[in-house]
Amino acid sequence: MRDTPLTQGDVRAQVVARLPQVTKLDGTYITPEERTEMERYCLAQCARSVNPDLPLLEQMVKMFPRAHELIEKHGMPSMPRKNESTLKSRLAKVVIEIVEGTVDADRIRSETRSLIPTMLVRQLRPVAVKLAKTRTFRIYLSNDNERWVEMDNDTRPISFYGIEDGSVIRIVV
Repeated sequence: MRDTPLTQGDVRAQVVARLPQVTKLDGTYITPEERTEMERYCLAQCARSVNPDLPLLEQMVKMFPRAHELIEKHGMPSMPRKNESTLKSRLAKVVIEIVEGTVDADRIRSETRSLIPTMLVRQLRPVAVKLAKTRTFRIYLSNDNERWVEMDNDTRPISFYGIEDGSVIRIVV
């Protein structure tokens, strides 16, 4: 693929996300982290490209055949909101919970916060330090309290992980 015009733009992401059997592309191995990142990215791109007046999942599967499988693995990507003209309308109201040991443990305490989805994970860390009263923790996100996605890349906006109104962020200490 190195000498084709397809190497421009998002093609690497599309190839990695669409073809799980590919392990090496353009002379470099695809790491599990890169595959996860590319799958999430392509799901989000697909969700942004659909007509909001038609059934979302049907359209996504038509555009991206692995959509069902990847939604099961990573969760549904967050959808852009209509009428995002004011800051307040863009905020996502989330519950931040502190748990000890594992992500499935009972919560120690919780707090409701409004967060802007463009906030980076690294900007969420000081909030987590203040709430958890420790600097050693992991951050997870869920929109259904069943599937937890680790927010493991500090340079990503929290919207990359699918944050929306009603999401739960768990800080595991």
